[in-house]
Amino acid sequence: MAVTPTLVGVQHLLPLPIAWISIEDEGQVWESATCFYNGASDGGRPAPGQRQQPYLSSLLVGLPTGPFHDRFRRASRCVVHVVTEQHGGHVASLLKSPSEGQPLDPALKTSAFSEVEGLNSLRISDVPVAFSCSTIREFQAPGDGVTGFFLNIEAIFISGSVIIDGKVDPQRLRTLASLNFEGSSLLRAIEEYTMYFPTKKDSEGLWIIPECIPAEPLVKNSDESKDVVYRCPVLPDLPYNPFKALVTPRPIGWISTTGPDGDNLSPYSFFGYISPRLVYFSVGGGHVEQGEKDALRDAKASGAFCVNLVPWRLRMAMSASAASASRKTDEFELPVSPESPGSIDAMPEKGRCEKINAPCVTNAGLRLECELMEVVQLSDGQNVVVGHIVHTVGAVDGPVATRCGYMNYFRIGDEHILDPQAQMISE
Repeated sequence: MAVTPTLVGVQHLLPLPIAWISIEDEGQVWESATCFYNGASDGGRPAPGQRQQPYLSSLLVGLPTGPFHDRFRRASRCVVHVVTEQHGGHVASLLKSPSEGQPLDPALKTSAFSEVEGLNSLRISDVPVAFSCSTIREFQAPGDGVTGFFLNIEAIFISGSVIIDGKVDPQRLRTLASLNFEGSSLLRAIEEYTMYFPTKKDSEGLWIIPECIPAEPLVKNSDESKDVVYRCPVLPDLPYNPFKALVTPRPIGWISTTGPDGDNLSPYSFFGYISPRLVYFSVGGGHVEQGEKDALRDAKASGAFCVNLVPWRLRMAMSASAASASRKTDEFELPVSPESPGSIDAMPEKGRCEKINAPCVTNAGLRLECELMEVVQLSDGQNVVVGHIVHTVGAVDGPVATRCGYMNYFRIGDEHILDPQAQMISE
C-alpha cells in the first residue's frame, strides 16, 4: 500500500530549494539538479539614486562527488535555472542521481543567455528565470562526499511573462521545491501572504507588529512586460531588486545564539544545506548599533548556533524577531505593543540546547544544534556562517512558513505536496 507523503515527521528544514544546473563540457551541454542550494548574497543595497550594488550577488550549491561534479569543476561556469511546475517531473528525475548528471534532454531547447549583452552561455529557452554563474570558491563537506560551490552571479535572465508592473509575480512563476533530498515529493509554492518586518514603536517604546494578510494579486496595468536581462552588480530598471523573488521558496533558518550581550534570535532566509550534515546561513550588512550582527558575532564567539524551524503558527513571532533591536534585547521576549495590528498567537518558548551552548525555540517542532565550522567572507559585510549539525531534536509537525520575494511569504502544508510521477505524465 502506497504511503501518502507528508511534512509531518521530516527532520530537516523545509522547503528545499532546487537548483537545475546546466554546464557546457567537451562540446556538449549537461544537466543535473541538487537540493543543496540557496542564495548566499543578494548584492546589498545600492547608494541612494544608484543602481550599482556594493557586493557580489551569489549562490551556493552542493554537488555530490561523481561525473557531473567533475565536469562542473572543470567547466567553472554554469547556468542555474529556476524550477517551475512546467518541468517539475523532469527535474525530480535528475534529483535521483545528482552525481551522475546527463546530456541535456534533446526535447529541451537552448538559446544564448543574452546576445545583446554578449553572454554566450546557453540557457534552457522556456525556463522563466536563469542565472549565469562562475565559481569563485569551493568548500568541502568532510565525510559527506559533497563539495559546496560558491557561485558569482554574472547575469540574470527574467522572462517578461512573470513580470507585472516591474515586480516578479510568484503566482505566474509558480516555483517548486522538494520535500526531501531525493526529490521523490515536490512542494508547490502558491499560498502567498504579505508580512512586513516591524520598524516602529509606540509611545511606550514597545514594538508595533504588522499583520500577516493574504497577498493581493498583482494587477496588470500595462502591456506584457519585456524580458529582463541584466549584468550584476548593476540592477535592472525595476522598482525593486528582484533577486529574492527568484530564489523561492526559501526555508527560514531561525537562528538562536548566545553571546556577550545575552541571547539572540533572528531569521535568515539565505539558509540552506551544503550536505545532509552541513548547513549555512548568510549574513549581510551590520548591526543597527554598528559592528557585526548578533548571530554572526555570537556564533564566532561561542562556536555554535541553533537552527530552529519556523512553523506557520510562529510566523508572527518570527517576523517580530527581525526587528532592528538593540544588542541587549532578547528577541525571545521582545516587548510587543498592544496597539499592534498583527496578533501574535504564540511566542517562542526559550530553552537550552542539549549539545551546544545556545538557546533554542522549544515549541518550534524541529531544531538543528550546530557547531561552527567556518565563516566564509565573500566580501566586506557579506559572510556565510557554516555549521556542522551535531544534534537534531524533533521533527516538522505541521505547515511551515517560507520566504518569497519582497515582503511576502508562502505557507506550505501537506496540501501543497506534488507527486513528481504525476507531474511527468502531465508534461
